[in-house]
Amino acid sequence: MSKSKTKKKSRAAGTEIKAADAATIVEDGFGNYLIRAGRLNGNFVARAFPETGSRSQGLIAEASGTSEADAIETLKEILRIRGAERTEARRWEGRSDISIPSKEEFSEALGQMKLTDAQLAMLKAHAIAGDDGMSMAALTRAAGYKSEDTAVKALKRAGSHVADFLGVETQTDAANDQKDAREILGYCIEGDAETASVWVMHDELRHAVRSTI
Repeated sequence: MSKSKTKKKSRAAGTEIKAADAATIVEDGFGNYLIRAGRLNGNFVARAFPETGSRSQGLIAEASGTSEADAIETLKEILRIRGAERTEARRWEGRSDISIPSKEEFSEALGQMKLTDAQLAMLKAHAIAGDDGMSMAALTRAAGYKSEDTAVKALKRAGSHVADFLGVETQTDAANDQKDAREILGYCIEGDAETASVWVMHDELRHAVRSTI
């Protein structure tokens, strides 16, 4: 269960409710969000922001209530409904065998997750490649790695982070099985004796990468 705490003074201008009527701000955690509640112009207001330390600091949602606690619970219910509606609206991708989050979901995840420079480089290059996709050898070069195995592991970790953040269940990573955490990022087109397999980034993620990183 999340713990609430009281702040005597706001820490960052533009990201907290400025308490005109009271000197306290109540904080509470909910999923991937930090909720701050207080009195604003005589009303109790709760606002949800990305967790502290993320690159994205914009307002996610807000709600009012008869007290800080009431406003927080109302906001949590709004976030629950929002999450359920997003999950319901996801597109099924048979080539990855998973439901694909929307551009907005991917953008939110990319704005809050801490990815390495190499992982970001791979995602950017992959997004630019479009429907042509990229082989793991090409993604390895984009990341600046010398070892393809290292690039695969880094890309799988990035996929795991995205899947965990968005609550998407990916396939188990069995030996010699292409289905793994990378499936949240794209789908694999198997090669043959003369051509290498390529990974094609999901269109939703492609647009999110271009607009977010």
